[in-house]
Amino acid sequence: MTRPTLLVLALEQENYDQKLDKFADEILYTGVGKVNATFALTQKLLQMPVKPLVINVGSAGSHSFDAGIVVCITEFIQRDMDARAMGFALGQTPFEAHSSIEYGIAINDLPLATCFTGDSFVTEAHPHFHLEVIDMEAYALANVCQRLNVPFLCLKFITDGANGEAADDWQQAVKLSAIQLSAALKLTFRQLQIE
Repeated sequence: MTRPTLLVLALEQENYDQKLDKFADEILYTGVGKVNATFALTQKLLQMPVKPLVINVGSAGSHSFDAGIVVCITEFIQRDMDARAMGFALGQTPFEAHSSIEYGIAINDLPLATCFTGDSFVTEAHPHFHLEVIDMEAYALANVCQRLNVPFLCLKFITDGANGEAADDWQQAVKLSAIQLSAALKLTFRQLQIE
């Protein structure tokens, strides 16, 4: 693949000790949340002369996967979009055809998962969704890439069980996430034949 690689993270803390720098031609820190992620990535992509491979990496919670592993996200749902009173499915943006985005490169040897994105920190079970992976930016990033026809890959390190201890767990686990994501990116680059 000859296109440049744009590594996208919400926070610099997720690139602990700059361990992920070597995997990117450029790194973009978007800030937390869907609005920040949408604005930052759209602005960046419109400035780039060549469409890059966008790789979103970062930390996430999960009600399905054990802390300490990296998963590859290929489906994205906006967990806090609720227009059921208007007749739309939970997670479906009004007047859009689908309630999820299936847009992401699958990587062999990594578990595939669905990410539920929302602008709230999850500390308990959701009343309707089984939250496989939980974050605050991935749906927005996938949406931007799909609309602009930019290839997208999303790898998340599971830091916590998205429960009452999640905030404390994240502070400790974010350092380990850079090490584990680095190993996952090496595997990814071999599969995609990126040098």
